[in-house]
This record gives sequence, C-alpha cells and structure tokens, in this order.
Amino acid sequence: MSSGIIGGTSPSASRRKHIVITGCSSGFGRDSAFELARRGWHVFATVRKTCDQENLNAEAARLGCASNLTPLLCDITDEEQVTALAHDVEAYLRRESDGSPCLHALLNNAGTAYGAPLELLPIADLRSQLEVNAIAHLAVTQAFLPYLKNARGTIINISSVAGRFSSPITGAYSASKYALEALSDALRFELSPFHVRVVLIEPASSPTNIWNTSIERSHWLDKHKGGSYGKLLATFEKLATRSSHKGFPPRLVAETVVRILASEKPRARYVVPRSATLLTTARRLLPDRAWDAVLHRVLNY
Repeated sequence: MSSGIIGGTSPSASRRKHIVITGCSSGFGRDSAFELARRGWHVFATVRKTCDQENLNAEAARLGCASNLTPLLCDITDEEQVTALAHDVEAYLRRESDGSPCLHALLNNAGTAYGAPLELLPIADLRSQLEVNAIAHLAVTQAFLPYLKNARGTIINISSVAGRFSSPITGAYSASKYALEALSDALRFELSPFHVRVVLIEPASSPTNIWNTSIERSHWLDKHKGGSYGKLLATFEKLATRSSHKGFPPRLVAETVVRILASEKPRARYVVPRSATLLTTARRLLPDRAWDAVLHRVLNY
C-alpha cells in the first residue's frame, strides 16, 4: 500500500542518511520526522491515511524540507503492507547507493492505547494493543534489518515509562511496552555482532492525544461508571485529559532521537524528560507493597 517514492535522486542525495519513522501523523513521530528532515536526513515517514500523507507534504513544503521527506502509506499491522513498504524503500536506497542499499536508522514510533480495568477489557483489544505496540514493531524491524546491517545503523524503539511499571486501567498498554522492552533487550544483544545499535526511549506523559483517543474509543465503559470501577474510571479519565494538555513537549523526544543518532555509543535507555527518572527509580527501589500504597493514594482508590 505504500506510495510516494517517485523519480530519481539529486547529485547530493547519495551523501544523505536515511531513516524510516513509523507513526508520523502526530506526536513524537511527526516532530522527529520534521526535525531530522530539517537537519538533512532523508526521512521515510509512514502514516495510515492519505489525508495525513498530504498534510506531511504540505508542512514539509512550508518548512523548506520537502526534498528530505517522503511520506508513505502503511498500516504496520498488515504484513503485506510492511513488505511493500520495505520493497519501496529498498528501491529508493538502491537508486541512491553505489553498492548495497543502506538504511541508517529505524524509529519504531507507531502506537496506540487501550484503557480499561482488566476484568472488563475485551480480549480483542488486548490482542490489538500487543499487535500495534510490540509485534508490529518487530515485523517492521525484521523487514528493514538487511539494510540496517549494511549501514551499521540504529534502531530506536519508542517505549514508555509504563514499560517499567504498570498502573490500574493501563495494564494492557503497559503489557505492550513491557513486551517492547524485552524485544529491544534481546535485539540489542543479538545484533551487536553486526554493529546495529538498539535503543529505547521511555517517555512520560506528553500532550500527544494517545489517551484522548483511548477515551474516545472506550465509550462502552460508560455503563460501568456507576459500578465498582466507577471511581477508578473517573480518576483515570481526569488524568488522561490532563496529560493531553500538560506534560513535557513532544519535541523533547525528537531532540533525544537526534542526540542518539549523533552518538557513536548511545545508552540502551533514555527516559524523557530526565525528571521522570524519579518515577522509574522509585518503582525499582520501593517494595511492591509500598508502591501499591503510593498508587492507592495518588488514584484515591
């Protein structure tokens, strides 16, 4: 389904570095795509909708980096579309390369969130959560690994601080991020002989609308708001709405991506913002009972 790669290459194109970024319609992916394009990278930016593809093209033209941005249509949960995406990117890379096609980086950013008490969560939603946030990332990684190996490139996976600890209502989301962390740790070791770096970015709350989307798709929970989970659901909705307006600016993730790609020896994990390391450190040091007590107090549950 991917589309958008046309024409030849400019004389200076062969000196560019290339990156594939998934989930570029908004948030971290969009900000990272434009930041890297402005810095001279050639960005293959995936989205699922034609309107988002057109929006990226228009914004790139406005920013003066249209020649460095190639928006492509791809649903990363569709194996055929991922295969087509890899084929199109390979064809482009071969036109720019004097030898083997080289992809210098892959940013696995596409993601979604399902919020519900696990007793009520439809199993189909859990499967979708794991598919989008973990399984599809591995599928995309597998598709592009030959070209990443050629370039001794870098894989960056967008996880979350929720990949370090789980909370009520977000159990499915945390499970998907725990899975992504495990896959990343294994890949980092397995790919080290090929000099391919694997890095995790673990953002805290940021106004990216991911939880607003979760609330919008969870109206079926309204009938439970008068039940035993009502208080917890109300608290979660307030926190999710607040996170869509507050939290750190998404550009901090884009800046972290730039820093990772500029480093010869990046760390395995980057918590964004740095202040959020207080959360991950607290979870690591506190006994489970103490951590549960903190959650009960914060959530008033």
